[in-house]
Amino acid sequence: LDITSEPTSDVTGFFEVTVDGKLVHSKKDGDGLPDTKEKMDKIVKAVEEAK
Repeated sequence: LDITSEPTSDVTGFFEVTVDGKLVHSKKDGDGLPDTKEKMDKIVKAVEEAK
């Protein structure tokens, strides 16, 4: 599990979640922040499947 974030001066920043080398959530690619149950469920499911 790798969670990275990066503040930027021209956008509100990046927030990326990678599990076993697979990008699961990307604010930069349009997923936004993981601020809903559906978005969190997607991330949690990927983590559980990687166990």
